[in-house]
Amino acid sequence: MTRLQLIPVTPKKPLGNIPKLVELLTNGVRDQAAEGVRLMSTYPPQPAKSRYRRTGTLRRSWNFALKTGGGIIQAIIQSNRRVAPYNEAVQGQDQAPLFEQIGWKTIKDLDKQIQKDFPKRMQDMINKVF
Repeated sequence: MTRLQLIPVTPKKPLGNIPKLVELLTNGVRDQAAEGVRLMSTYPPQPAKSRYRRTGTLRRSWNFALKTGGGIIQAIIQSNRRVAPYNEAVQGQDQAPLFEQIGWKTIKDLDKQIQKDFPKRMQDMINKVF
């Protein structure tokens, strides 16, 4: 009778540090959200003929919340309507033409930035671990 012995082939070092990966990915999501808030909080130059005094209220309305757990890392970037009830007209999906002319960023610009930057940011984090 022939005996068969299976010898597992394993790498000499672990594939990667999964807890470290989760930490880095969480940091990457947080950093991307903070960058998004910065983008949306930046005021365009004020038109030369404008007498309107900016208060910074719209800037203060932007924030993000980070949620983790259950295998999910999520950041929600938002403008608080209670702080700036006009936020939708200035930076929303259907931005008023006046604010577009002035140069206010919209959530469409935010989406473009995330689509451009986020994949590379995450790949860089993965490369640090593997």
